[in-house]
Amino acid sequence: MSLSTTAFEMGLKAEDEEFLHGMVAQLDETIRKLVAEEKELVKKIGSDRVEELLEFWKQELSEEEELFFKMTLDYWDKILIRNWAYSKRLHHTRAEVGRTFMKLNSNRGIDSKHE
Repeated sequence: MSLSTTAFEMGLKAEDEEFLHGMVAQLDETIRKLVAEEKELVKKIGSDRVEELLEFWKQELSEEEELFFKMTLDYWDKILIRNWAYSKRLHHTRAEVGRTFMKLNSNRGIDSKHE
């Protein structure tokens, strides 16, 4: 879900705001679960391999190194990378919802000054 400013400017209904509150709770819970899963994966994989995976994730490898590295990925490596990608998307969505609430609260303050 992408929360655009134009959709926000049209105004949120009470049920929209309630939906966003529910979304925040669900996102926060899922992020907590991913953090716990990541900790378990890091234990399973080992810190040296995780460092290598982070270099790959951050695209710090040369093209040749990346091609070779991809051939060495195992199941748990791929699960950890999937975890990072999912976590990144969730944090982005959570930030968008937070910005929407800040705009909503900001506009409410402006509206109450003009009443």
